[in-house]
Amino acid sequence: MTSLSKPLTHANVVAGARLALLRATLALGALLMGYCAEVQVDGARWFGQRGPGCLLGTWLSPDACPSCGLLRSTSASLHGDLAFAWRAHPAGPVVALLLLCALLLNLDILRRCIELPFHSKLRRTGHVLFGVAVLLGWLCRLIRL
Repeated sequence: MTSLSKPLTHANVVAGARLALLRATLALGALLMGYCAEVQVDGARWFGQRGPGCLLGTWLSPDACPSCGLLRSTSASLHGDLAFAWRAHPAGPVVALLLLCALLLNLDILRRCIELPFHSKLRRTGHVLFGVAVLLGWLCRLIRL
């Protein structure tokens, strides 16, 4: 579970395995929470309880916040409602796909018992794609695409 630049010791393998397991658990948890949400125009609900609201979007406007609607959009994408997902936030389908990729990536690290250089490159690429998708989604919302 270590990158190849570190010596392959039992302690490094165990530490890497724990980190990969934590990352896989977080990705799976996010996917499950998104799938369990009931998505509506005014927000998302879990088991009848409304999710947290956005302070910046409440104080200014939903268009002023780059991530307003991203949770609803991601959840709608996981439910297959891509039209609503695009209206809520255009980056939602990308985020849903990145969560699935993060889960598969960390499961592959666990399977191999080592983090290879391409795993690190894929993770960094995912981080960049997330940032670009959120900013482009915000831009699409601002110009009303």
